[in-house]
Amino acid sequence: MKRFIAVTLFAVLVCFCFVSCGGNINLSLITGSEEITYEIENGEATVTKVPNKTTVTKIAIPDEYEGVPVTKIADFAAVNLEYVTEITIGKNVREISDWAFGNSKRIEKYIVDAENPYISDVDGVLYTEDMKTLLFYPPARGAEAEKEADGTVKKDESGNTVRTITYAIPEGVETVRSKAFYKCYDMKHITLPSTLKYIEEKAFFSCNLQEIILPDGLETIGKDAFSFNSSVTEITIPASVIRIDEFAFYTCTSMLKLTMLCNENEVTLGERWYPTNNGQKLNPEPEIIWP
Repeated sequence: MKRFIAVTLFAVLVCFCFVSCGGNINLSLITGSEEITYEIENGEATVTKVPNKTTVTKIAIPDEYEGVPVTKIADFAAVNLEYVTEITIGKNVREISDWAFGNSKRIEKYIVDAENPYISDVDGVLYTEDMKTLLFYPPARGAEAEKEADGTVKKDESGNTVRTITYAIPEGVETVRSKAFYKCYDMKHITLPSTLKYIEEKAFFSCNLQEIILPDGLETIGKDAFSFNSSVTEITIPASVIRIDEFAFYTCTSMLKLTMLCNENEVTLGERWYPTNNGQKLNPEPEIIWP
């Protein structure tokens, strides 16, 4: 009899666990301990790879792994994700490599543990805790379907819904970090803060910006910063700019007018920094107006 009761209790316990966990299973919790891969060095763990499969739509980077703090997300750890919509980051992560995320089109938000003293999220966007650097924008955040004149949803030539993202970077931000908006295809309208000083490499690579208004006080525009934004027709470079790196406007094929407020002999210009078509000169060539 006692044996029967024990077995019955065990079966009930198993069923309870299945209903509470398996019936509405939170795969993000599983990935935090079983499917994320790590490297441990000097008493700290680095995330090197997260799962990319249909059953995983949420990823949770844990506080610890095998008793040591998880402090870093490495290059390419979470790129090209096809199904993930949300990534949660533990309290000990202090470094996220600039190639850690990218080309993961369905990510809608990043969530950072409130106890993390290094990075934070603001409405799903990743920033450093001091709010001076924008780290990563989730490519699917705020995407709204465009409408035709008759109110129907606009479609592209392939039949996909045309979407638009509009975003204003908050005042106080000084740096848009490398790859922050990398391949945010639906990003069409961006407002840059007056405090912005640095736009790093590939910061707005392959977005779909309709115009680019750079603030006074901006100092540097990094390599490939605005590459493949083919809808922008003109741009004004502020007097404060002291460096424009190579291929800053690579394949900006519609950008036919650049008004330069900075002095040509006071700005460092990288190789083919001006608008090109896959690195080749535009025809007609853009008009570059110097003071």
